[in-house]
Amino acid sequence: MYSKSSVYGRTLAIERSSKLADKTGRLGFIVPVSSISTDRYKSLQRIINRYDVWYSSFDDRPSRLFEGLEHIRLTIHILGKCSPNSKSFSTRYNKWNSNERSVLFETLEFAPSAQALVSNSMPKICSSVELKIISKIESQNEILSDHYDNVGKHCIFYSRKVGYFLQALNFQPKVLNKKGIRRPPSEFKKLVFSKEIYSKLCLSCLNSNLFYWFITVFSDCRHVNKREVDAFPIALDDLSKSRIGAQLEMIIDRLMKDIEENSVERIMNFRHDTLTVQCILPKISKSIIDEIDWALSRHYGFNEEETDFILNYDVKYRMGF
Repeated sequence: MYSKSSVYGRTLAIERSSKLADKTGRLGFIVPVSSISTDRYKSLQRIINRYDVWYSSFDDRPSRLFEGLEHIRLTIHILGKCSPNSKSFSTRYNKWNSNERSVLFETLEFAPSAQALVSNSMPKICSSVELKIISKIESQNEILSDHYDNVGKHCIFYSRKVGYFLQALNFQPKVLNKKGIRRPPSEFKKLVFSKEIYSKLCLSCLNSNLFYWFITVFSDCRHVNKREVDAFPIALDDLSKSRIGAQLEMIIDRLMKDIEENSVERIMNFRHDTLTVQCILPKISKSIIDEIDWALSRHYGFNEEETDFILNYDVKYRMGF
């Protein structure tokens, strides 16, 4: 968690440094990855976007750039010349194993950055395939938040925690205190819809490999914030009236059943309480999740290369290969 003062301090430091630098020089900064993916850093992003910029972002799992520091997800910015027609180039959100460290920087790939689909974000992408995917999903002209209904009766729940798999469910996982009394899971947030079909289609989207990619590209990769969920482009009304929508309804019912059957109860000891927690293991259901993406690929008009990219995005780390 970063305080407002630390955000302001970083922004001020970059602004002052940019004014002091020679016009032909370059500036480099190492800042949290939230600098390109959260609303609180919008003033910093405005400064960065005045310049030609090359930015590369790095996870802290399974390996990290700076050993001994926790929660060190970061972005390295290299600022070039100031220009009214400034250009941005980005890498993907890099993950690597310790034996890859010696070639990590040599193998970085940069690509022209794309239009952000989430406000106050600079996308973490590195390929023309991703640019095409962004263009195709952006053409939906609708986003998930267009379909919420606070007085509706159909609810789904998503966890704000970001891992190798996200958690979106049609039930709240069971959490019992040491007296056996149920309590709501603190990290799960609720979305409400007026139509059951909308809730099921939204649930399909949030479980997809496509949404995992979307979160990786546009979020701080630590939290699934509501702003990212809200901004996910999908024409739910059109989808609900199509054969693809009907197929997704059946797939998501199977997925929820499979996820619940594969969940496990674990006892967790904390300072003030002992909890019995229903743990969700979406990795076991990857083959069903892939079926969602095959259906969504037809809805968005992805070609074979784009579909394959989404299905296998980060699969080495997500599946532990």
